[in-house]
Amino acid sequence: MTALYICAMAVWAVALARIDFAQHRLPDRLTLPAIPAAIGIVADLWPERLVKSITWAVIVVGFAVILALIADLGWGDVKLLVSLGLFVGGAAVVDQSVLAICVAGGVHVLVHLVVNGDRKAHIPFGPAILMGFAPVVAAMV
Repeated sequence: MTALYICAMAVWAVALARIDFAQHRLPDRLTLPAIPAAIGIVADLWPERLVKSITWAVIVVGFAVILALIADLGWGDVKLLVSLGLFVGGAAVVDQSVLAICVAGGVHVLVHLVVNGDRKAHIPFGPAILMGFAPVVAAMV
């Protein structure tokens, strides 16, 4: 059953990354249904960690909301982090996923700066969040 979840998440992540690169937005029709889906996945795979998962998701989203208010993190990214925070909180790998997301975001920005040279361009952060999340999911399998 875990492989089915991973395949579904991979398809979802690729769709989100493509849309964010093309349109610089993460649509609600893909981010909002992922929240109850993440709760369902955690309840199925790690039922004993459901409360911890929700707690971690609230903490991650709290920081994301602060970044959305004071920095350039979009609200689609915040909604994306809700579902990802639920999932990694259930798997108890929050620290690894946050580190991977930060590294992926930094690499993404550096590549963008080198390729385009435009320091004021809008850089979609959703793909970096998803790229940072991917190795954590792979390690969980």
